[in-house]
Amino acid sequence: MLKKILGIALISVIYVVLYFYFCKFNVDAVKDFVTSFGIVAPLVLILVVVFKPVLFFIPSMGLTVVAGALFGPFYGTIYIAVGAAGSTIVAFMLARKFGRERALRFIKKSERLLKLDESMENNGFRTILFMRAVNIPWDIVSYSAGFSAIRFRDFYLASLILILPISFVYTYFGSSIWEPGSQNFIISLSLIIIIGTMPFVINKVKKARYANAK
Repeated sequence: MLKKILGIALISVIYVVLYFYFCKFNVDAVKDFVTSFGIVAPLVLILVVVFKPVLFFIPSMGLTVVAGALFGPFYGTIYIAVGAAGSTIVAFMLARKFGRERALRFIKKSERLLKLDESMENNGFRTILFMRAVNIPWDIVSYSAGFSAIRFRDFYLASLILILPISFVYTYFGSSIWEPGSQNFIISLSLIIIIGTMPFVINKVKKARYANAK
């Protein structure tokens, strides 16, 4: 019990310190924080990304910009991808451990929600793959999956498939953000716009198919 209390206290202190450090978030503040650790700066960036699900005040886009600006598109992508792989576990496990039972009590009251929960259990891999592909915020998908009946294996494998390409696109953008008008900036921004519009395009296609099927 004492170890748990001390662990919670330590995490709380770290959280408060980081909050006040980043409460007025800007890219330069995070860059200064990461680079201040010298040779272990990449490890610090990875750890910040890993615990991003509980550091709600740090936007994901800001971290990818920092990674690209400091380490370039190649190494920046690797560090962000490794951190994202860890943050995916953190968010899922937090939701599964502390929220699944409460969510289940709510789900049992609705037949529609029960069917949705069963669908996540049986078709979770494809569902998560789709949600990742259409660029729904990463942490929201992870938390939602933890609340559901999806198997961790299905959730994690589906997430891992898209971690590298998504990390690359945003880190690539981050590496060129200070050079607006450059070829790299235009390409990376175009990729982000394409990813961002995918949900609307898919929705339009579904509606058209549904209308034609009538």
